[in-house]
Amino acid sequence: MFGHSLLLLGAAGALSFAGPVAPQDPVGQPAPSPMPASVAAPPVAPAFPSGSEVLSVDGEPLGVLAEVETRSGGERILHIRRTDGSMTAAPASVASRGERAVVLEWTRAEFDNSATTDAAAAASPSPIPPRT
Repeated sequence: MFGHSLLLLGAAGALSFAGPVAPQDPVGQPAPSPMPASVAAPPVAPAFPSGSEVLSVDGEPLGVLAEVETRSGGERILHIRRTDGSMTAAPASVASRGERAVVLEWTRAEFDNSATTDAAAAASPSPIPPRT
């Protein structure tokens, strides 16, 4: 009896020197190892929910986000209903999501200037004639 106990004690001691055991999930499968720091996940674009208030970089209200358009090249465009009811657009690259609103990196003057540029572009004839 004493010999068996000594054998078990020796085996337990040998196992303690074997090193750490990989964590396992409840089913008994090894848990997945964490991603190495050199393999970073792709950046996730912030979600801009429709109906969010849109503010200037100074915190001035500019309008309400009507929709987000994703173009074929992956560029996202924010369509904003201005406080006067007109629509304008801004690239998502100049926007960030705050706690309660979408914040543009533009001042009120820059936002107003972009609306003038949008209107002029819409009014000017297309440089490419339509197909007939």
